[in-house]
Amino acid sequence: MNLKKLFINFFFSALIITFAANSYAAVIDLVKIEGNRRVPSETFLRYTVKAGEEFDMNKVSASIKEIFTTDLVVDVQVDMRVDDDKLTLVYVVKEKPYVNKVYLEGNINVRENYITEDMIPMEGQILDRAKVEENINKIIGVYHDEKYYSVAVKADIEDRSDNSVDVFFRIEEGPEARIYDIVFAGNKFYTDKELMKMLSTKEKGFFSWLTGSGKLKQELIEIDVEKIRGEYMKKGFIQVRVGEPEVQISEGKKKRITLTFRVEEGDRFKIDSIAFEGNRHRTDKELESVTVLKSGDWFNVEEFQNDIKRLTDRFTEIGYAFANVEPLTKENKDEKTVTVTYRVEENVLVKISRINIRGNADTKDRVIRREMDIAEGDIYDSRRINSSKKNIEFTDYFEEVRLDEKRVDDSSVDLNVSVKDKRTGFFSVGMGYSSVDELMFMLRLQKKNLLGSGYTTDFKAEFASKRTDYTISLTDPWFLDKPITLGVDFYKLKRSYYEYDKYNDGVALRLGHPVVGRKLYATYKLAYEKEKISDIDDNASQYIWDQEGEYTTVSFTPILNYRTTNHPVDPTSGNISRIYYKYAGGPLGGDNDYYKTGVETSEFIPLWWKFVGMLHLEGGYLDSTGEGKLPVDERFRLGGIYSVRGYKYGYISPKDEDGYDYGGNKMFLFNAELVFPIAADQGFKGAFFYDAGQVNDTDEDYLDGKFYQGVGVGFRWYSPIGPIRIEYGIPLDRDDNKKSGRWEFSMGGMF
Repeated sequence: MNLKKLFINFFFSALIITFAANSYAAVIDLVKIEGNRRVPSETFLRYTVKAGEEFDMNKVSASIKEIFTTDLVVDVQVDMRVDDDKLTLVYVVKEKPYVNKVYLEGNINVRENYITEDMIPMEGQILDRAKVEENINKIIGVYHDEKYYSVAVKADIEDRSDNSVDVFFRIEEGPEARIYDIVFAGNKFYTDKELMKMLSTKEKGFFSWLTGSGKLKQELIEIDVEKIRGEYMKKGFIQVRVGEPEVQISEGKKKRITLTFRVEEGDRFKIDSIAFEGNRHRTDKELESVTVLKSGDWFNVEEFQNDIKRLTDRFTEIGYAFANVEPLTKENKDEKTVTVTYRVEENVLVKISRINIRGNADTKDRVIRREMDIAEGDIYDSRRINSSKKNIEFTDYFEEVRLDEKRVDDSSVDLNVSVKDKRTGFFSVGMGYSSVDELMFMLRLQKKNLLGSGYTTDFKAEFASKRTDYTISLTDPWFLDKPITLGVDFYKLKRSYYEYDKYNDGVALRLGHPVVGRKLYATYKLAYEKEKISDIDDNASQYIWDQEGEYTTVSFTPILNYRTTNHPVDPTSGNISRIYYKYAGGPLGGDNDYYKTGVETSEFIPLWWKFVGMLHLEGGYLDSTGEGKLPVDERFRLGGIYSVRGYKYGYISPKDEDGYDYGGNKMFLFNAELVFPIAADQGFKGAFFYDAGQVNDTDEDYLDGKFYQGVGVGFRWYSPIGPIRIEYGIPLDRDDNKKSGRWEFSMGGMF
């Protein structure tokens, strides 16, 4: 080292000492990073002092702390150097090692990929002790799910030469164990059997290999404790305590778990009295009418919470959007009663300032806005706001509908309607079999919300060896942006029966409007049809021969539709009903004079758990208003997937003297279904059903004679490509006494 450099080093050493003592300023010429292998120098330089700054020991110390906060290093040292007469500040870092490989050892009875799919990825990342501990817990959790409750897991970290490590998770599986006994202690009000039904955790059963019963899962245990506690609190046991279940594992090769739930029921409380305070715009009587809990009832925490919501809704429905109901309870332990006071804060009357529509990339604003039951400037009404959301959902134009409120000031709110357009093109493909058409294929192409304006176009076609049907429809559900439906249908039909061929061309005009809100809807249909019956077989009945030739039919059909279901496609509650009256001929003209009337109703009933019952009734009647015979194609026939399953389409029908089915003028149909989820997340459901139907002719009384019954099982899948139905029906009343069943199938999809 030459004298000049020696002098400079001595000078800067003295300078640092002098700076620390006297705050003498020295300028840093260069900042360098050394020791880093994987992390770029630029990453560390973000936290160091900068070249050109005056040397400051406090800033250097602070920068070292900043580098440690990155969690990238285990050590940082700072050197002062003089290179080419320049003052250089060097940060010497020691990086944390990174994980090269993760190994599992000792897993004999559980596959490696089943374990690793739950673990937090570590390979190629900086070693994080917290992740190691978390992965140990995840491995233990996987083994607990597989009934290995004695499992032990430890992690060993082995250094490599390149500042990396391998992590070994060493597993001692221990013996497999299952829950064989669930025991309850301290329960008097509920029996052991009743408590057992409340639990998600189950004892090992005969079908445990299929159902998974006998597994001990901590998350389910915690849910079960809350279930038991909740059921007690519904019955007035407001002081109930349910301890953390005790787990006992037997000794021996085959581990048996006994799970013990300990319950301290406490006293049961009734409601002494209910009072209201602060309510100015609702009387006590009005509020009492919406509460379920009454004086003298057992205190039910669940209904208590629901009553608070119901009371709040009574004020939000009349404009008090920020109303608050605060419940005050006072226990009388001696009398075992609870006094309830609902303290109401109505706050101020609120109006709707603006309604903002968002997210509708394809759909026009007006299509959404016209579905709203509330408008800008209206008094706030939570009931109408909720019904508006439901109306938009029922258009079936959107994957998602959200309605949020934004407070503008103390007396107004904005409603933000956020939607996500969905694919509204629908196709369905189906096939079936009928005694008339034999093997039949069906195709339907439908586009809702055409051009984002709510128009619907629909094309339907049915093909069979003896049948071809085409229908094209166009519908505007809001004609002139009024709640009036206007539509037109064009259709062409060709059908070859055993005894004759029939051709039918027609056009129909439809008009509809609401009668009572959106629940009751009226439609009117005016149709003009040209009909031709030809190619009659020599052995056909005289009834068919009498209708040979060409005819015109002009008909008018008013229909009333009623709907209260909670979902447009897959309802679980509510009702769908319809009544119609079709009048043909008379003053309308044409060659056929008759009337046809019918009524049907479907009730969806939520039952226990997620089971849903469905009851369907339908009846129809057909009669002539002139001298001519009833058109054969208007006559009633039953059988098939949409009526009485287990029978071919048209099997349930009166027969003429030659044994031919030609339909009846009276019809009755009953269906009962029990629908249940199989894989709810995937939209897969099952159903048991019972069907019964009857078709009579003019010489028979209504509901007189034989009923045809069928039972069976069905499977429905609301798949990504649309609804799919598979039904297997067993006939109970075939004329030939055969009991062989029939499969029926239909499916649909989106485009």
